[in-house]
Amino acid sequence: MNTASTSPAPSIAAFHRPARFALAGGAATLVHWLCMSAMLAAGIDAHAATAAGAMAGAAANYPLQHRHAFASNTAHRRALPRYLASCALAWLANLLLFAVLHGPAGWPPALAQAGTSGAIAALNYLLYARMVFDEATDAQTPA
Repeated sequence: MNTASTSPAPSIAAFHRPARFALAGGAATLVHWLCMSAMLAAGIDAHAATAAGAMAGAAANYPLQHRHAFASNTAHRRALPRYLASCALAWLANLLLFAVLHGPAGWPPALAQAGTSGAIAALNYLLYARMVFDEATDAQTPA
């Protein structure tokens, strides 16, 4: 009986990664909302408050995703610039998708943002897994 496999068994960690990604992202979202709420309570404009909250959430999200969700060994000097680029891409995608859903599609703002958030979370997961915290990418990238 041949017990050798032609492909390695998937890591147990890979099955738990989406749940850890969601938990880390949820914690970062909470940071965003708390920061935004505090700024709104202080009388700061809603646009500035959400922008600052988003930055606070992104800052909280990076170490959570790096250490916990992806358990990455990628050096911060490589992962952080990629993370910031993925944040910029996700921000633009969020803006575009929300504009389409709320504008031409005519969705109400809450529904448009809910749909947008789900799509952007999926985009972020793919970007983090394939670009930001992927050690295979590091092996191909010169130091």
